[in-house]
Amino acid sequence: MPRTLTNNFSLKYAIETTFDTVPTTGWKLLEPNAITTFGANITTVERSPISTYRQRRKGAITDLDSAVEFDADMTIEHFDDFVEGFCFSTFTDIVAVRPTSVVAGTSTYNIPDIGTALDVGTLIYVRGFVNSANNGLKEVSGGTTTTVVVTDLTLIDETAPDNAFLEVTGFRFAAGDLDVNSDFNLEATTKNFLELGLTVGQSIWVGGDAAINRFLASENSGFCRVIAIDTGLLTIDKKSQAFSEETGGSQEVDLYFGRFVRNVPVDDAEFLERSFTFEGAYKDLETGPVLGYEYAKGNFCNTLSWDLPLTDKATFTASFIGTDTDPITTTQATGSDDALLPLQTSPFNTSTDIARLRVQEVDETGLTTDFKSLTLTINNNVTPEKVLAYLGSKYINSGNFEIDMEAQLVFTNSEVVSSIRNNTTVTMDFAVRNDNGVILVDIPSLTLGAGDREFPVNESILINITGQSFGDPILNTSIGVSKFPYAPDF
Repeated sequence: MPRTLTNNFSLKYAIETTFDTVPTTGWKLLEPNAITTFGANITTVERSPISTYRQRRKGAITDLDSAVEFDADMTIEHFDDFVEGFCFSTFTDIVAVRPTSVVAGTSTYNIPDIGTALDVGTLIYVRGFVNSANNGLKEVSGGTTTTVVVTDLTLIDETAPDNAFLEVTGFRFAAGDLDVNSDFNLEATTKNFLELGLTVGQSIWVGGDAAINRFLASENSGFCRVIAIDTGLLTIDKKSQAFSEETGGSQEVDLYFGRFVRNVPVDDAEFLERSFTFEGAYKDLETGPVLGYEYAKGNFCNTLSWDLPLTDKATFTASFIGTDTDPITTTQATGSDDALLPLQTSPFNTSTDIARLRVQEVDETGLTTDFKSLTLTINNNVTPEKVLAYLGSKYINSGNFEIDMEAQLVFTNSEVVSSIRNNTTVTMDFAVRNDNGVILVDIPSLTLGAGDREFPVNESILINITGQSFGDPILNTSIGVSKFPYAPDF
């Protein structure tokens, strides 16, 4: 009897709690556009003796390489899945949990224990509930370590779906408490900035949607980067534009932020070596028909390339180096059948969803902002370690952390060429924004290379550049990635 071919394939992953061991919990479905590598690649060595028979003898298996590589759309969900693994670092300590239920009568979200209750004025963003009233931006008015009470009185009683998510996304200051001082940094009289959970190097957004929740001067809003945190002073740079001095007056100004990750030294408390198991499921592979399952284990994050092409959607390519891929079986791993479905799946387009993109020197004036395309690649230089009497890789090595950039620009500023020739230290960042939130990637220090020009007929002159990051002398990082569950669009 005819049956369908095995072109219906799905890919799932789980974080390994024990290296090189298939997990039993935490499975999640992935949404790749293309899978370029999956599974074991076997090496055999032939026997070819000198003989009157003039033919080979059966050889032997001598090696096994296991790897996974796929292309996918850049989404908030995919970012959350893998950015810690590729940065070899944990997210900084901002609350992000899966709530268990909503109690409408008390405007309460029940959550797992977070250790310390959220402060009044904290802003949270909630996703994934069936009732839309339970989702969205909320202001905290109270709570405990296992509850969050909000000012919203329109909540509806509901048990949380498995993939519902609640994240801290900012803070609303009391009227007049937040100022821009004469040095164009942020000052607070009552609120202690050390209580916000921010990290030096993290990007934030100043100003809320409503006029009452932002400074009166329009220039005192937008993205900026935190470079020092004190009790009543938040020192910032890399602003969207130059700020002006302003007292808060009666304004209840919002600051928006979220989780933050950057590369750290191996002896840092946030250093992370994370390994993954990937499940490939083949529909109708065996007679019956039944599903076939293949498990690639012990995968470390090797390279991640973000690609922002012209008039398209942003994508990424992720590659992993693993220890082994088990033979295909008809037995599915425990827990995989209950894999979470992705929730934040809106793609970022490269026409209207890029909120910020520039190379600059030390002030808010972009050295260049007219990009035609951009590819940014993280490389962990992961290599397999092989030993005698062991097929495949027994260990995985992580090498130096490197970030490279390739871009094509409209040639509008000769300073780009000067920066290349003079080996000038510059900085770059890009931010993408949609209804699922914002991802802002900051490269604190890099040098530019290449610089060859193209002269297309009837079009603008183009310049091709490369960039190599290095450890910033102040932040001591090569990359900082800020994820905002929500930020205003104005």
